[in-house]
Amino acid sequence: MNLEQIKYQTCPWDQEEGVLLTDINEDLPDTDADGELQYYCLSGRHVFSYDEDSENERRK
Repeated sequence: MNLEQIKYQTCPWDQEEGVLLTDINEDLPDTDADGELQYYCLSGRHVFSYDEDSENERRK
């Protein structure tokens, strides 16, 4: 998994930049219950999931 390619994602709610959530003690990024990558929206200060296969984003 190339983290540089998935490090940023546009938030579906406010169209601002989201940063991939990672735990510094883990090798893989954080995922939700469905296994989708999670991002933190820097502007809206919320977490959203991103499914790159179906382009399905949802807010938590």
